[in-house]
Amino acid sequence: MNTSTLQQFLQGDGAWILTAVAVLLAIKAWRNSSWLQLFSVIGFWGVIISMTKGQQILSVIGWFLRLFGIETGL
Repeated sequence: MNTSTLQQFLQGDGAWILTAVAVLLAIKAWRNSSWLQLFSVIGFWGVIISMTKGQQILSVIGWFLRLFGIETGL
């Protein structure tokens, strides 16, 4: 199975589309005060983007978690 086009899409415009969808879902969860759903959206977004973008996004997620006092070593 050739997945090179999927990888190219996710490294390019697909990352922006996934980010936009994640932001919309995060805002919806924030408004409903559904904290588990909010952190699930952020977590799944982080995992998917980190597989395509690498270490850069993991450092951003680590910074975000440190805002809440959670030290993960990222």
